[in-house]
Amino acid sequence: MKQYYFTEAGYEKLRKEIENVERYIKNDIAKEIATAREHGDLRENAEYESAKNKQANYMARLGLLQERFQNARIIRKSDLPDGIVTLGKVVTIKEPVSKQEEKYIILGDGETDLEKGVISYQSPLAKSLMNHKIGDTVEVKLPRGEKKYEIKAIAFYEDI
Repeated sequence: MKQYYFTEAGYEKLRKEIENVERYIKNDIAKEIATAREHGDLRENAEYESAKNKQANYMARLGLLQERFQNARIIRKSDLPDGIVTLGKVVTIKEPVSKQEEKYIILGDGETDLEKGVISYQSPLAKSLMNHKIGDTVEVKLPRGEKKYEIKAIAFYEDI
């Protein structure tokens, strides 16, 4: 069974999302279906069909969220090795040609925020950096081509 990794904050965010989706299905979509039923013949009722499709889509989404929740593993700072790129680390990398440095925080499922430099451990960049240490040069296969980066710094993400 697949494991999904989260910080405690990410795990709590997922739990709240599940609650919200469950509430939406039970309340809002149920009302939409009931209202559409009142319009008569269900075989030719576009509102009813639309509401049932919406319900099916949200039920599928809920199933995926619940699977992630049931197979979740919360990462803690005490579980992480020092000096190696893993989940829960802040990594500074340098592109050798342009000399441009970038800093990324590698976190778990559902915690990605590119504006804040937070990437998923499942992203191509994070996957390439994993298990490397300061001074290593890694090749990353990105959608726009291959790039090389040197790892300049590794630190623990403070919110773990």
